[in-house]
Amino acid sequence: MSGVEALRTASRVDRLGIWVSLICAIQCMAAPLMVTLLPLSWPGVFADDALETLFVIASVGIATGGLCWGFRLHRRQYVFLVLGTAVAMIGAGRLLAHKPFDAGLVMTGAMVLTAGHLLNRHLCRTCAHCPHTEEDEE
Repeated sequence: MSGVEALRTASRVDRLGIWVSLICAIQCMAAPLMVTLLPLSWPGVFADDALETLFVIASVGIATGGLCWGFRLHRRQYVFLVLGTAVAMIGAGRLLAHKPFDAGLVMTGAMVLTAGHLLNRHLCRTCAHCPHTEEDEE
């Protein structure tokens, strides 16, 4: 894989990670409202613990891969601080916190993951050693 192809793939991974993390945060915000307003209809699926677990695993997995790739390329150790902070917040929200604080911690952790992907994209767009593509300008 050429440098440009690798950059395009990494850019796509970061974009996917941004969307999955945002969807996870939205699901955390929407679940209590949906459960309260529409308890007998289909939106109850948003409150399903398995769905939240799926979003969390996907968000953290994509972020770990994307930020590790970014570290290999740019050698900026603070990406691991972002990743560790996000995972700690999500873990505390899922495992330690009680209602109503659990959703807030998970949602904030998902937003930190989103920020990590945006940071990764910024590092690539401003790097003199990265091959740049038209996708970088978006």
